[in-house]
Amino acid sequence: MNAPSLVDPDYYIGTITYVGASLVQANLPQATARPERRRLSRGAVGEFVFIDCEQYKLLGRILEVRVPDVERLTLEPSLGTPPDPHPIGRIQLLATIDQASQRLQRGLKTHPRVGDGVYLASGSAFGSLISNTTNDPGDVALELGTLDAGGGVPIRLSAEKLFGRHCGVLGATGGGKSWTIATLLHQIKAAGGRAIMFDPTGEFGDIPAISKHYTFNHAEGTAQVVYFPYQSMSENDLFTLVRPSGQSQGPRLRDAIKSLKLVNAAAGAAIAGVTVTAGLVEKINKPRAPYFAAIDHYRAQVNTPFCTFNIQNLPDQVQNECVWSNSQNNPGNWGGPENNSISYCESMIARLRTMIHSPELACIFGTAGTSLANVLNDFCSKDDDDLIRISFKNVRFEHHTREILLNIIGRFLLDCARGGVFRDRPMIVFLDEAHQFLGRTVGDEYGSVYLDAFGLIAKEGRKYGLSCVLATQRPRDIPADVLSQLGTLIVHRLTNDHDRDTVEKACGDLDRDAAMFIPTLAPGEAIVIGPDIPAPVPLLIGRPSKPPNSKGPAFQAYWNTRKKP
Repeated sequence: MNAPSLVDPDYYIGTITYVGASLVQANLPQATARPERRRLSRGAVGEFVFIDCEQYKLLGRILEVRVPDVERLTLEPSLGTPPDPHPIGRIQLLATIDQASQRLQRGLKTHPRVGDGVYLASGSAFGSLISNTTNDPGDVALELGTLDAGGGVPIRLSAEKLFGRHCGVLGATGGGKSWTIATLLHQIKAAGGRAIMFDPTGEFGDIPAISKHYTFNHAEGTAQVVYFPYQSMSENDLFTLVRPSGQSQGPRLRDAIKSLKLVNAAAGAAIAGVTVTAGLVEKINKPRAPYFAAIDHYRAQVNTPFCTFNIQNLPDQVQNECVWSNSQNNPGNWGGPENNSISYCESMIARLRTMIHSPELACIFGTAGTSLANVLNDFCSKDDDDLIRISFKNVRFEHHTREILLNIIGRFLLDCARGGVFRDRPMIVFLDEAHQFLGRTVGDEYGSVYLDAFGLIAKEGRKYGLSCVLATQRPRDIPADVLSQLGTLIVHRLTNDHDRDTVEKACGDLDRDAAMFIPTLAPGEAIVIGPDIPAPVPLLIGRPSKPPNSKGPAFQAYWNTRKKP
């Protein structure tokens, strides 16, 4: 079957009159929308065109249509003159067409010349061209939707092109971002892929493609309650939660952590010269040398960045650390209690006791439910499930718990990736509302943490087989170095200038001319941009079989029930 002609005379719309580096200008005599010929007019803003350069054909898109200033009044019904106006179009040059393979190629192998013809891209021709370009023979492709300008032709992308260099789903509220995520999840499941969905709001709880659901602290439908063991939390994360202040609390907290790690490293065995009572290291008037010798002996376990100790003992151990550095009677021993330090640390000790038993932090310090670390280990190493969802709906905002918890889990997955878990079993991680978690620093000058786990996944996860899909309505709040790592972008409507500028700077394939179409996208419409897509492609995302629950407040339903007759 012959490929459709790209320069069909029936689709001729004009001639090139000016040539620039990336833009051309053309006469578009059929672009005038007079009432008697409106249905026959051709050359509207946003339409794709083929430019005939003899040896090569180029793909372009009409950005602007106007008439010369001297002809403006000819369009006025009451003032117009008999001669027809002569519209002029400004066209962006997008890519070169390989006529042999009917595929698009990045860049321009030639530039048009003045006098070259411009032809409207028919739906079938344009659809076939994009479909051929975005798929290789034998690829297992994911169907995202239909080409908005391609006569309803389905658009499919292989997993390598879509997720290989990470993916971003960007769009303002109501633009269709949640539908796109739901569609991607469904397509991944249908194609035999595997993914983890981090759901900050709980709106994806009813997506049928998801095999299992997990939640923190409180039951959520059929979701299984889990907690993430604090032993996988770093000391910096703990400092961010505790917020030690002054020059006394911070050092005492670090000393207490070191002592409890020593107890844990000994695993219940006696430590020569060190007095351990009920899991606590005693220091009042005790010899110093055996303690430091034991620290050196177990230095690998003591120097681990993770909280590998009994957190329940931390408040009491902090108090045990409040001693003089040496005894007046015996310089080789610690001294007695240092009352000033005890006084300074009282507030932190009380805060530690409160936090460890706080319902808000039960997702970290509690043991109710199943260990999420075990769940993730099983999921990553076995093929029993394909998609799982971890809901943060019930995780509280106090103490920056949501951000720190997600950062801990992200670092856990990155450690798995660095260990080679995903090399032969690629994994995709979805993070909705990414602006809430990325690029954040929590804590104060005495103990702060930059939440960089997902930023590191975006920067280095690809080589380990761990890819991420970041979805956000505020691209300007995503760090530029993370946004630039997202190879494929699915951009829905963005009305904020700063958001569009951020996306434009982060993506070399989206210039200001192409970005002008973003604010006008209808709900469900998107522009797909990526290194394996030679030109920005307008896409109409298909409606998921069960859309996510992203509705706003039901004012009408509620008000109608309260309205008095």
